[in-house]
Amino acid sequence: MNRIRLILHRIFRRPAITDPMPIYTRRIPDGVLLDFEDYFVYVIDTIADDEELLALFLEIVDNRAMSREHDGWAPEQLLVEQLAERVGHEVPIRGKALAALADRLRSGVPAPAVVIPAQRRDGGAAA
Repeated sequence: MNRIRLILHRIFRRPAITDPMPIYTRRIPDGVLLDFEDYFVYVIDTIADDEELLALFLEIVDNRAMSREHDGWAPEQLLVEQLAERVGHEVPIRGKALAALADRLRSGVPAPAVVIPAQRRDGGAAA
């Protein structure tokens, strides 16, 4: 059932914002999922199309593949930071797009639980 719901969402989805890159949202019972698929595809394409970035990515893969005991220091972290700096890790959202995204996120806030006041316990009948 969840798979069918996801397929229907992907067919009929509308982006929360379209500029500079489409960002989609999907409501879930306790909030909203942000869908950055277009940004993810951009990152993959950028790395695949640039030989230097691809070499940097493959170096990260090689470093992670080496068998070593974890000593709290990840040597590939610096490479990951360099890759993120070159590809970009932020999507700017301004003006009307920001307002539209804020509205979409606000609509996903779960409704507050209904609080039922406790009955009076004074032993007497309600007046």
